[in-house]
Amino acid sequence: MTLVRASSAVVWAIWLLILLLELATPPAVVLGILYVVPLLLGASQRSPAQAWRFLLICCGSTLLNLLVPLPLHHNIASVLIDRLLVCLGLVVTTALVVRNRELERQRIAIDVELGQANLRGDVIATLAHDIKTPVLGTLASLSLLEESAVVEAIRSSQQRCLRLIDDLLQVFRAEQEGLQTELQPCDLVAVAQEAMRTVEPIAAQRQISLVLRQERCCGADLLADPSLLQRLIENLLLNAVHHSLRGQRVWLQLSRREGEWLIDVRDGGQGFPPEKLPLLFQRFAQSCNGTPGAGLGLYLCRLITEAHGGGITASNTPSGGARVLVELPQRGP
Repeated sequence: MTLVRASSAVVWAIWLLILLLELATPPAVVLGILYVVPLLLGASQRSPAQAWRFLLICCGSTLLNLLVPLPLHHNIASVLIDRLLVCLGLVVTTALVVRNRELERQRIAIDVELGQANLRGDVIATLAHDIKTPVLGTLASLSLLEESAVVEAIRSSQQRCLRLIDDLLQVFRAEQEGLQTELQPCDLVAVAQEAMRTVEPIAAQRQISLVLRQERCCGADLLADPSLLQRLIENLLLNAVHHSLRGQRVWLQLSRREGEWLIDVRDGGQGFPPEKLPLLFQRFAQSCNGTPGAGLGLYLCRLITEAHGGGITASNTPSGGARVLVELPQRGP
């Protein structure tokens, strides 16, 4: 339904003209349906409450003709029914107008939200691309230099920056399109070992040891996306490393129970602040003040876990330190 705009004076002038026509004709002649015209003309300027008040005025004007100019003594029942039917038509028209206004408001809000989302997407994609290019250039240049502690520190810093950019892009794509998974049988132990090799240089700088524990029954029968699974374990290990003190250990334990695999990562740090435990896996949430990171690592872990049909929880261990437990169904979501 298209709403036609008209000034308030024009609307009331039309209403008055219809009222005069009603009063100038016998009660048996029902002209109240003409009130649809001012109802529609002024609809764009009225709030829902104003629209219903104007409806009452129009219905009252329609029923007024039963008494003015002369009281009706004959066939009052049939004339009253006719005018009540006209009032019903005016009610339906007003309801449609109010609903149309609400739908139009929602459409505008959705258009604005989509425009903002597209703008954010363009900014994120452009920014990530522009940042990623010099980082990759720096890493390529470092390979030409002699090995030294300084070069290793620069390489580690740049790799961490690259990881943050990749996290940002993956989170953005997951929120826009959903996290795309390529499920296949994979060896959880092999994936975990590869993730540990990636994180070990960062842990070594902080003099932190990574320890892998696994059950004997671990095999290659987990249905998952190996690249996403490796990213999940890497982020969990990095989070534990950043929360550990020098000389401590980070434990990665792999186990299984009926129908699912468990990935258990623990550290010996100070643990998570209790008030932040419910917020750890939200976007841009940081577990501790001053901890490196943008609050995307654990959020991405949650997205990856949920994409595999699993669950992820965080807690503090009785002996001190933090624990993150991931439960993955053995045969995928």
